[in-house]
Amino acid sequence: MGDPPPGPGTGLAAAIGPGRTSWHAVAALLGAGVVAAAQIGGAAAALPVLTDDFGLGSATAAWYLSTVSALSAAGGALLGWLGQTLGFTRQLRFGLAAIVAADLGGAVVDSLTWLLVARLGEGLGLVMVILAAPPLLSEVSGPRHRRLVAGTWGAYMPVGSGLAALLVPPAIGLVGWRGASVADACVAAGALLLVLRWVPSVAVRRQPSLRGLLGALRSPSVLIVTAVFGLYSAQYLAVVGLLPAALVAEEGLSVADAGLVGAVVFLVNAPANLLGAYLLHRGAPLRWVVPAGCAGMAVTVWGVLDPALPVGIRIASAIAFSFVAGLVPAALFAGLAAVSAGTGSAGAAIGLVTQGSGVGQLLGPPLVVAVGAAVAPGAAQSAVLVCLSGLVVAGAVLLPRGERIG
Repeated sequence: MGDPPPGPGTGLAAAIGPGRTSWHAVAALLGAGVVAAAQIGGAAAALPVLTDDFGLGSATAAWYLSTVSALSAAGGALLGWLGQTLGFTRQLRFGLAAIVAADLGGAVVDSLTWLLVARLGEGLGLVMVILAAPPLLSEVSGPRHRRLVAGTWGAYMPVGSGLAALLVPPAIGLVGWRGASVADACVAAGALLLVLRWVPSVAVRRQPSLRGLLGALRSPSVLIVTAVFGLYSAQYLAVVGLLPAALVAEEGLSVADAGLVGAVVFLVNAPANLLGAYLLHRGAPLRWVVPAGCAGMAVTVWGVLDPALPVGIRIASAIAFSFVAGLVPAALFAGLAAVSAGTGSAGAAIGLVTQGSGVGQLLGPPLVVAVGAAVAPGAAQSAVLVCLSGLVVAGAVLLPRGERIG
């Protein structure tokens, strides 16, 4: 078994107080998630400079960027289960410390090998943080706010990636990429200090048990949310992740302008995450929130991918697509918390969903590119993504009602 479930007299709930929400702890955990996600947007923003300095080929650059997705896709469930054995608070602290060490080490590397080692450290730290934070958020929030807090967690990725994409380029211009890496380490260290100050430490360490891992693997709700999150991640990254390159190649935008558009598109996903969390907090059913987000994605994706449309319409469609898409992860994270929060399967459950998301991120963009190459860019690609949205809706409708992992 892992950490004890939240409740009177146990774990973080006892440290905070039965039924209470520690908003300081919530803020620290959300901040840790933002810092972790910044490793994705920051790496993408620094890649052109790193390519020049280290002579990265296209394949090496792709591996450099996809390290995080590969780690989570390969072993998210196992890492989440082992993290629960370690203790979520410890795992979170180790993850932030790994990011600090990797950023500082990356600032002084002088070879491609050590650059990739530093990137692997960043990726491992990121995965540790995003696996530990959701269960901790459930433990530091009272029952009245749990759906709101769990849904809000989905904003960590667009906020962290988007802010990094906006801030890293000017930071590189001022202090170089090595200085920017040191600055990132300082921000991560600040997040670690907030976690140490505001997230209570519970000195519980349990022996690993297959029961928690099997509980997640046998749960219909966890498996459906995993599949649905993978399908969502595949279509979201295929549209938003490939947008800057498409704007450069098809519309003639500069790399800087396309990067700015991409950052804005990422960032607008965050308010819809918060909106989705609020709707769930007010009692809106998950089975309504997810279809609403998917319907918006299905309508707006046609405007994003049609190369015949004016660039202004394509950008506006991308902003609308990213905004409505934010409803989906908010609902899925809240649904996962309702099933697994406080159980011995919480770590494996969030790990399994993270694994599904990683697989979707790895496969989604190549699928859309392959369809565009085989048929034609635009309508065929949009049709494939609409089909994926339909599968997400079907999964949300099929989620069992009232399931709770034992």
